[in-house]
Amino acid sequence: MFAALLLAADLAGASAGAVRVASSASAWGGVREGKGPERVADYDLEATLDPVRHSLDGHERLTWRNRSTEPVRELYVHLYLNAFEGEETTFARERKRYGGFRSETRTKRGEWGYIELRSVTQHGQAVPWTFVHPDGGPLTDRTVARFDLPRAVSPGGTAVLEIEFHDQLPRVVARTGWFGSYHLVAQWFPKVGVLELPGERGATEPRWNCHELHLYSEFYADFGSYRAAITVPRGYTFGSVGVETSPPAESAAGVIHRVAQDDVHDFAFTAWDGYASPLEADWNGIHLKVLHPPEYAEAARIALQATRDGLDYFSRTLGPYPYRQVTLVVPPWNALESGGMEYETFFTTIGALGPPLLPLVRFVTVHELGHGWFMGLLASNEAEEPFLDEGLNDFWDARMLLNEALQIPAPGPLAALGLRTPKIGYFDLERTGTQRFQADPVAGNSWNRWSGGSYALVYTRTALVFHDLEQRLGGDVLARAFAEYYRRWHFRHPSTADLEAVLAESGGETVRAWFREQVHDRVPVDDRVDSIEAEEMVPRPGTFLEAGGVRVEVDEDQARQKERQIRDEFRRAHPNAKSGEPGPFPWRSTVKLRRYAAAVPESVVVRFDDDTAETVQWAAGDRWQRWVFEKPVRVASVQIDPDRKVLLDLNKLDDGRTRERAPAASRRWTMELKAWMELLLAMVGVL
Repeated sequence: MFAALLLAADLAGASAGAVRVASSASAWGGVREGKGPERVADYDLEATLDPVRHSLDGHERLTWRNRSTEPVRELYVHLYLNAFEGEETTFARERKRYGGFRSETRTKRGEWGYIELRSVTQHGQAVPWTFVHPDGGPLTDRTVARFDLPRAVSPGGTAVLEIEFHDQLPRVVARTGWFGSYHLVAQWFPKVGVLELPGERGATEPRWNCHELHLYSEFYADFGSYRAAITVPRGYTFGSVGVETSPPAESAAGVIHRVAQDDVHDFAFTAWDGYASPLEADWNGIHLKVLHPPEYAEAARIALQATRDGLDYFSRTLGPYPYRQVTLVVPPWNALESGGMEYETFFTTIGALGPPLLPLVRFVTVHELGHGWFMGLLASNEAEEPFLDEGLNDFWDARMLLNEALQIPAPGPLAALGLRTPKIGYFDLERTGTQRFQADPVAGNSWNRWSGGSYALVYTRTALVFHDLEQRLGGDVLARAFAEYYRRWHFRHPSTADLEAVLAESGGETVRAWFREQVHDRVPVDDRVDSIEAEEMVPRPGTFLEAGGVRVEVDEDQARQKERQIRDEFRRAHPNAKSGEPGPFPWRSTVKLRRYAAAVPESVVVRFDDDTAETVQWAAGDRWQRWVFEKPVRVASVQIDPDRKVLLDLNKLDDGRTRERAPAASRRWTMELKAWMELLLAMVGVL
């Protein structure tokens, strides 16, 4: 019983999530500026790909260093491929619960994937292993194993494990697998978890972080050096993390590719006999290579240019790209599940045919390249704090593409009729994915989510949260703060609290309040123009002091007579006066605004009938606001947030209001729809 309690205390479980306590200055060896990361886990990998069985036989030498001050008798290891061995894994159960993943490829007989441990030894002694379930998943889940070491690893010492294993790759699903002779091989070898020390990501004692593979979770690992010798069939094109250290060598089993890469935390590769000749280029001494099917040649050219542009932007705004190469894969159509995934120095994008879809290639390529900084170099915990990678990367991508627009293709039949959707900016695109799902804050873990749509807020809502924060702090302030965040935390593993601490150095309480309300919570933002009223300031009954101090009384009949007199005189003097111009009397216009949720400062533009305008400020603390304007003309319209600085607002449509109804837009769209329906019905009648 005591051992079970000790194990639970030392292993992060299902309740783990966003960290609220900043890490110590010495976490992961302190600031790494001018030097590489602490190398904790080094891998020497050998594997042979069987293209018929879609399997690998592999050998791994894992060298793991104990950074703690206590002896370590257990290692926790990820066996990610076992997520795909059947319908009773944590991944599969969550896929059923949440309703799918990406293209939702259904696994058929002979298409499951798994990893089998054949043997594990330490200094020649057998290492027993046990499957464990840190997050309380089903006993049939085998994605995490505990290795019980025959020799304890002393503080500062290393353990060297020799591991023999066999992989059966799945038909492409969730980033990895095969289709036909195409292979994208990722998360394929036993991979040690992370031992976090006190002062790192909220840990108060040494704690293993090694979660089951969940439907939406990605990865978290220590930095290290990777050496690999991968044998693939003759005639196959090979690409991977790292650089080839020698020319490919012939062997009885095929062609051996030897590659190496220091200071990364993962290794993946592709092999296929269907790739066209690689598209290659250089950027500032960095070699770029695009592997693609022949039919996606245009997509490959777009992806290559997007990679160049992204390297320039991310290097300038965050920090320089430290590696010598980028290998980019455009997967074939039937292997779409392997597209849009990232590893250091190696990532996959999407392919497309025809102009309507090609802008998506640029967007996805920039996004996957950007992971090289947020997932790769900053190396945050993607399982427990996914917004630190996916969300911040989405935000930085949209900043890069701020002056570009994306046109989402219309559905096939409508596109064939010539219908085109309007172009949309990237931050507005993020809004479209944010408004329907409001159940969860962005700073949650990847598995405890209301729905798949709610998990998507990790991407879209995070981008809007930091867009709106940037508008409050100022672009230069936030840009400098993010550059400092990168400088201080790259080659380490920052938490939510570490990001907040860096940004708060520039933004103070504004940042801390924003994290409370919009990162750890999801306080809605919903401001609206409630009403516009205008009344003419005509003579009214009452008593008045005239010049000389004489008080006179005006009754209702006298007031009406005075009004008629002034109107008649005005008409004679201004026979051509038009509506909207100053008239015989000034106007008193009253504008009322309501705030239904979070307090955010807003700019409000009030426009008048003579096309003049005033900009007024609505303070964050005011739940409502009323302004009265006395002018020769009436208020014509009111617009909250004319510069679209507050994109978290649940309904931007009620941010604006005109005094008079303006049915032109709805009338136009109704007529457009009517015309399309008539055309469609006419075509149906012909068929």
